[in-house]
Amino acid sequence: MNKQLGEFLDAAKAQGVNEESVVTLLRGRGWPEDDVYRALADHYETQTGVAVPLYKPSGSAKDAFLYLLSFSMLGTWTIALGSILFELIDRWIKDPLSAPSNTYDLSYQMANSMACVIVGLPVYLLTMHYILGDVKAHPEKLDSPVRKWLTYLALLIAAGVVVGDVITFLAYFLRGDLSARFIWKTTMVLVIAGGVFWYYFGALQRGTRAKGRE
Repeated sequence: MNKQLGEFLDAAKAQGVNEESVVTLLRGRGWPEDDVYRALADHYETQTGVAVPLYKPSGSAKDAFLYLLSFSMLGTWTIALGSILFELIDRWIKDPLSAPSNTYDLSYQMANSMACVIVGLPVYLLTMHYILGDVKAHPEKLDSPVRKWLTYLALLIAAGVVVGDVITFLAYFLRGDLSARFIWKTTMVLVIAGGVFWYYFGALQRGTRAKGRE
């Protein structure tokens, strides 16, 4: 701590000046707020003889496992859902210029995609239920670096898919290559990726509001 700053704090506190006034005065003289609060912490440590405890946001291996599991399952069932919808669109809206599809291959792909949704979606929901319950019981985990990094990573991927989908749609539109099948497929991608982005962005906003009310 700067010696002059420490002497000023000691003198101000001895005169009964409250912390808010001290911070205002020092910030008015150009002192960074973080430096002022660190100096106040040093002052109280000296007066009490007890170190100010450091706050360490929760970021355990358990949290990393749960978030990685939830995001991997999210990717599993959303991609599989998109694959199912694409195949259904191909079946419902026939392309007269395409060669007839092998029914066995389509059924095989559909079965794989349905298996991914049947397994991935429940695991994702159970994992998120546990995570949300844990965060509700321990609100400090809203500041977990693991939670924030992985959530922003999910937002980045979802935003990239949405932007890429819109760019692809516009490119086909400008070339005059739009078809009913293509429009439906790009719409499905936009809905799925946009839904993921909306959910996780909303989760971050709710976390920020909850922290602000504390």
